[in-house]
Amino acid sequence: MSVKGWVVVFTGERIQADLLAAVLEADGLRVEVFGDNAYGVGIDLTAARLLVPEDQAEAARRMIKEAESEPAEADEASEDEPHPPPAAGTSP
Repeated sequence: MSVKGWVVVFTGERIQADLLAAVLEADGLRVEVFGDNAYGVGIDLTAARLLVPEDQAEAARRMIKEAESEPAEADEASEDEPHPPPAAGTSP
């Protein structure tokens, strides 16, 4: 699928495309998500494509790469940090 002046920067599950679209829109990029809406058990795993204007494609790809790598980095950092003891009267 192609739309004149727009570029596909991500293809994958709809829920992932929607999350990435939110990240890109928060950074001021124009974004369109194309795909079916077939929800089951509260999660949409159907295929989708994320499109941005051609002049924003490079920035979008960079942001997507950063967004996809951030959770792993955050998890690794939190494993190294000490965790506070549980509050009195609660179990860990």
